[in-house]
Amino acid sequence: MGKPSSALQRIVVAGHGLVAAGAAVTLARFLGPYACQVIWVCPESGDEPESEGVEVADPALGRWLSMVGYSEAELVRACQGLYSLGTEYRTDDGHFFLPYGTHGIRPSPAPFEQEFFKRFDGAEQRAFSNHFLATQAALRGRFDFPVDDPRSAKSTLRYGLHLERSALAQCLGEYARSLGVEYVPCKTLQAHGDGKRGIEYLSLDDGRQVTGDFFVDATGAPARLMGATLGTPFERSESAPWPYRLTYREPPETPWQPRAQMVREPWGWRRRAGLQDGVVVDCWVRDEAGLRTLERELSTNGITYALQTLETGARSHGWVNNCLALGRADAQPGELVLSEWFWASRCLLLWLELLPDTAGRPSLRAEYNRRRQGLYDILNELHWMHAANIECDQAALPESLQWRLSVFRHFGRLWRRDDEVLGDEAWVALALGLGWHPQGYDVALAEMDAERLQQKHDTIYRTLVKVAEGMPTLTAVLKSSEKEL
Repeated sequence: MGKPSSALQRIVVAGHGLVAAGAAVTLARFLGPYACQVIWVCPESGDEPESEGVEVADPALGRWLSMVGYSEAELVRACQGLYSLGTEYRTDDGHFFLPYGTHGIRPSPAPFEQEFFKRFDGAEQRAFSNHFLATQAALRGRFDFPVDDPRSAKSTLRYGLHLERSALAQCLGEYARSLGVEYVPCKTLQAHGDGKRGIEYLSLDDGRQVTGDFFVDATGAPARLMGATLGTPFERSESAPWPYRLTYREPPETPWQPRAQMVREPWGWRRRAGLQDGVVVDCWVRDEAGLRTLERELSTNGITYALQTLETGARSHGWVNNCLALGRADAQPGELVLSEWFWASRCLLLWLELLPDTAGRPSLRAEYNRRRQGLYDILNELHWMHAANIECDQAALPESLQWRLSVFRHFGRLWRRDDEVLGDEAWVALALGLGWHPQGYDVALAEMDAERLQQKHDTIYRTLVKVAEGMPTLTAVLKSSEKEL
């Protein structure tokens, strides 16, 4: 007979930084009402290399804040944050916008993107992203919140946040303690156990021992629980398009802008994400020659920077015995599009959906690890989409991505999967902008002539421009929010 099951009563989170603080908040909020105690063991010096910088968060962060009961407006103020409608891309072939919102245009008679595949060929299909209100507003420095009225173009808006990462971690840490999380600071920690027994306890530098029914490893790349103690191997990718990440700051934009910028450079990608008090620039660099070029550029301009070596890959399992690894302790699928916290939070919410108990439930672990691998593959594909034809040829892309892009190029169709992270319209905008142009379109459009399509698209465009120009500036929205607090 298997051992009897019972609800988890003590969950220990180990780690320092955003992932650990966010995990403590999530667990306290969701499991606290069920008499589950959350203990957060926080080493004095963090293992996470990105404690400084900017969290570029998509709308999922706002939904999470609502779930855990944290005021978004207060967080924006405390973290010098800005609201964002998406990312403006600039490449050698032109520019396009990756919006957080939707175009909101109903199929008539076929999906709106299919009309573009009929009307435009090749790079001209980038015009698709211009038919989002988010695009027109962001390019004018305008911002407004979505409205719950399908008759309004503003109902199509969604927004993300740019937040100073260390301030975000501090705010969430304070909130975790206010929710009843037992905060245990220490200088160092050591996990005890093995792959068969799981984690038995943590020993701290002052002699204390911390026990629990379940442990969450948020110790960053060292993975002191999942890797060092349980011996779960980290399977590195055979190749990575950008093995280096370099970060520095620039003066703030005036006025503030509701978007990030992604610029294709000879050595890789440069992303600028604004905060109220400055702009954080992250550079993903393909090789040492490109790194030297970028370092010379910054040194010439007297700019100091932080350099990080990246190891793309994943552990063979994210949940082993009584331990769950989150963030870099688990995997690094790449962060060009979505952040480490996005990855960690999606995994944690998946684990909570399965809701294990002290019996272990091997079938639940297997299901978690299956879905977690699928999510990793999706995030990794988005990362690799940015490398094709420059850092690598298309044949070097993950096989699942090659197949999906082939279907898109030949038929103009998406192939949706479980746990998709981008909406269909955003995925189409990204694929078109990065150079994958469909050769076919929906047969329902066969009899529709180009002039009729052009008139329809021009009417939509003019309407969106008019609405965008009537929206307030991001600066006005933030000042109004401050008065309300």
